[in-house]
Amino acid sequence: MNHSSQNIMIENVAVKIATDDDLFSVSPRHPDSRLEADWLFLFNKLPPDQWFSADYAYKTSGWLKVHTNIRKRKRILTQISESYQSGEYDWQEYRTQILKRINMHILKLHQHHGVEDEGFFPEFIRMYPPLQAGFEILGRDNVRLDALLDTLQVQNDTLARSEVEDKVLAEQLHQTLVNATDLLSQHLTDEEDLVIPILGLRQG
Repeated sequence: MNHSSQNIMIENVAVKIATDDDLFSVSPRHPDSRLEADWLFLFNKLPPDQWFSADYAYKTSGWLKVHTNIRKRKRILTQISESYQSGEYDWQEYRTQILKRINMHILKLHQHHGVEDEGFFPEFIRMYPPLQAGFEILGRDNVRLDALLDTLQVQNDTLARSEVEDKVLAEQLHQTLVNATDLLSQHLTDEEDLVIPILGLRQG
């Protein structure tokens, strides 16, 4: 074997080893994930492309449906707020569109966080102690989100009393909504990467 052929053979072996390693590497679904690779041992067993399969959907779809509805509500709220900011809605139309939706969004999120913090997260930590640090991140998210939601509620209550246009209030509300939406986007995906495999793989 000449020197050139030997180099090609070595390169091919190196590529194969790298490819084999990639097959066993575990990574979350998005590049900004805060989850450590060591916490994704269940995610590796039940990756997202199986979450809605017949074997698991009856255990995973409920939680995922809640998250789908959260994402839908926050998207609609952001669109309404942006429409007012761009002049598409006048003051009264903006208030009509957003007031009740914000109240519902806040109520549903507080309910979801309460169920998580008081029930599911402690149970999941007991089942899988190595995941405690991951669930602590999610718990801190809930605290931050609840604080943002409290601010949003105060702003929304003020908006409900504001018959006269108040662009400063609308801008403040919009910024709170954006902050909550950004955190929610990160939180929901990290939460799913930890929680959905637990739901899908547990017995019963």
